[in-house]
Amino acid sequence: MKAFLLMLSFFSRIPVGHRVAYSDDLYRQSIVYFPYVGLIVGGISAVPLWLLQNTSHGVRGILVILVYLLVSGGIHLDGLADSMDGLFSGREKERILEIMKDSRIGSFGVIGLILYFLVFYQCASEVMPILILLMPFVGKSAAAFTAGYSDYARVSPGMGTVLINSHTPKTSIEILVINLIIAFIALGFEGLAMVAMTFILAFFLMKWIHGKIGGMTGDTIGFVVEVCQMCFLLIATILY
Repeated sequence: MKAFLLMLSFFSRIPVGHRVAYSDDLYRQSIVYFPYVGLIVGGISAVPLWLLQNTSHGVRGILVILVYLLVSGGIHLDGLADSMDGLFSGREKERILEIMKDSRIGSFGVIGLILYFLVFYQCASEVMPILILLMPFVGKSAAAFTAGYSDYARVSPGMGTVLINSHTPKTSIEILVINLIIAFIALGFEGLAMVAMTFILAFFLMKWIHGKIGGMTGDTIGFVVEVCQMCFLLIATILY
């Protein structure tokens, strides 16, 4: 329970951090719960869809986004913007890593965030509540899946080091199987297709990032989380 609460305090704004003292060992133990934080974030984010079924789709979409940002703290959006700036800069590895560490946002980061919120708004206005519930779980699971096939790209350790080093191809397959089972129970064969396509996308994203910087970082993990969340919703919107 302490390990789960620690992970929840890291990747959400739910006030549970005071209930557990941080330690490196406990953080390593908590990594296994990284995807499951998404179920809590997704469940709370889906509340506007459940409660306001007679409200206009546009208003419900806006409320879903606002609740998601409040609960998650938008923690992976920084990684999305930083990765967009670095990976699309056309520079060599060391310069890309420098750009990703820069606290300032560039044009590609702005473009990435605009596209992200356009997709999020459109899909959140249309999909069933269960898909919003599953969205952060599938996105975080897909990123954890890629960690099992990745190396850490930077010389000095960072926030993504433990997550990447804690996963192996075996744990990645376990994560995929768990997602497929949950998706099938919740959504049937369409759910299997959504998860399978999202994980395939995550794998190819990871390979593309490896080609750019030779591995993954905390920023690129966040990038994969957010891109896969939106792709999951896009696929769901098409299938439903």
